Amino acid sequence: MNIEEKIYTLKKELLLLRIKKITKQNFKSEEIKKIQHQISQINFQKTNKKNG
Repeated sequence: MNIEEKIYTLKKELLLLRIKKITKQNFKSEEIKKIQHQISQINFQKTNKKNG
């Protein structure tokens, strides 16, 4: 799985959690923050690889 696919799947999970939040279904609120953090870490690593 490459970086772009990983970001895509994490964003998909994030969207599903946000939908659960809006529809007031059961979900763990800390999961949203955890996934956002993972996405930002991957983006940071991606930009550092480009810059050297």
